[in-house]
Amino acid sequence: MLQKHLSVNPFFASFVLGHLAAYGMGPTYFWIILLMCLSFYWVVFTKFATEKPWKSFLSGFLFGFGFFVSSLYWIGNALLIGGNEFKWAYPLAVCGLPLLLALFPMLGLGLTRLIAKGRSFKSFIVFVVMLFLSEYARGHLFTGFPWNLFGMTWTNNIAMLQILSIGGIYLLSFLTIFLFTIPAFVLKGAEQKSMRGLLGGFAIFLGIGLYIFGTDRLSNNPTTYNPDVVIQMIQPNISQEDKWNGYKRWDNFRETVQLIEPVDEWPKAKTRVIVMPETTLTYHDFQIEQAMDNLRGRLSGYSEENIYLLSGALLLDDAGYHNSLVVFDRDMNFLESFDKFHLVPFGEYIPFQKYIPLKTITQFSGFVEGDGPHTLTHPHLPPFSPLICYEVIFPSHVTANPRPEWMVNVTNDAWYGVSAGPFQHLAHAQYRSIEEGLPMVRVAQTGISAIIDSYGRIVNASGLNGEANLESQLPSPAPETVYKRYF
Repeated sequence: MLQKHLSVNPFFASFVLGHLAAYGMGPTYFWIILLMCLSFYWVVFTKFATEKPWKSFLSGFLFGFGFFVSSLYWIGNALLIGGNEFKWAYPLAVCGLPLLLALFPMLGLGLTRLIAKGRSFKSFIVFVVMLFLSEYARGHLFTGFPWNLFGMTWTNNIAMLQILSIGGIYLLSFLTIFLFTIPAFVLKGAEQKSMRGLLGGFAIFLGIGLYIFGTDRLSNNPTTYNPDVVIQMIQPNISQEDKWNGYKRWDNFRETVQLIEPVDEWPKAKTRVIVMPETTLTYHDFQIEQAMDNLRGRLSGYSEENIYLLSGALLLDDAGYHNSLVVFDRDMNFLESFDKFHLVPFGEYIPFQKYIPLKTITQFSGFVEGDGPHTLTHPHLPPFSPLICYEVIFPSHVTANPRPEWMVNVTNDAWYGVSAGPFQHLAHAQYRSIEEGLPMVRVAQTGISAIIDSYGRIVNASGLNGEANLESQLPSPAPETVYKRYF
């Protein structure tokens, strides 16, 4: 039946194969389905060799739209939060972004047809390169959105992810496209059978080599910890509808603060770092002494010599609103703040707002942009790189010099409910840890909070939704990776 559709209606097949390919992304990560879809799609796409060029562009668009609308549907959930005046835009959120993202494979694959049509070796290589370049382009152009790149299908196979330490997620994505389309070329390519067989054998050895490299790297580098530092993650699990309800503001504050208490004894620890999610505190809290006294009282219950509180915070000054991470000591003395530098278009600012007079879905006029990654350093606190929400999705833009010893990502996934979004977001933290060779502490307002070691292994995690108070020693950094050194 599938073969019949591929032959009779290649446009329909392009869309369906894109839709099915989405199951190669989180939370399922069925890489075998992505392999089948990319191989089948190459066969479908090359059927346009004798057709008019516009058909190749349309095929690429339909494949991309099917993939993005099925793997990113959850973005629209942000508009379904109770009291949100933009619910009317739900269909636009579900379909609008995928329509824009589909332009990248449309252009990449359409140009493939113009450069080298058919099923020759040259046309196969051009297909692989152009599909990869379309992925790279969407990760960088117009602020970039490197979400659900094809290499992310390996998320549940931590050994295959280890190549990120060499070339990052884009190298793995290129290799994945090659490995997942080579079966189609071996079976349907126009070259001699011996040449196709040789290329297929090379692909098998390449895949096995990647896996062996990863397993060897993992077995030779077990998770180690800094016994001097304990990390505590506070996940309050407050629904997004309640989070900004003015009548529940102090109830939310009390529920969050009550979670701040020791779980275990760490006799060797000298420093404890308590991390709370994105926008847990606001400028209102800092102006009320009783709120600060409540926090001081909770921090006084710890036995460690050095106590630091790291929290996401909504700040306000003469320049405007800031989505920030703030650092306090044991006595709630303010030490430092870091402002989010990669803001979400239409969520945290309106592009060309002078010409588009809309509010952001966060109901603010927009946030003030920070000035880029920083390494924050304080006595007895290992230097760290703060990242707020989706800043963690951008490879090679998560740390600065001097090199930190760990990264912390505070986020709020309550916008997206029980969906694929929180799982996909968590996976990005794993990718950055492997690329940078640094542990990641990821604290979410409502699941999934996790501590990830320098090789992408999750050593402690909460469930999706639900209150959590989790502790762990801080994993140790790995030696500087090849990726960090050269990319």
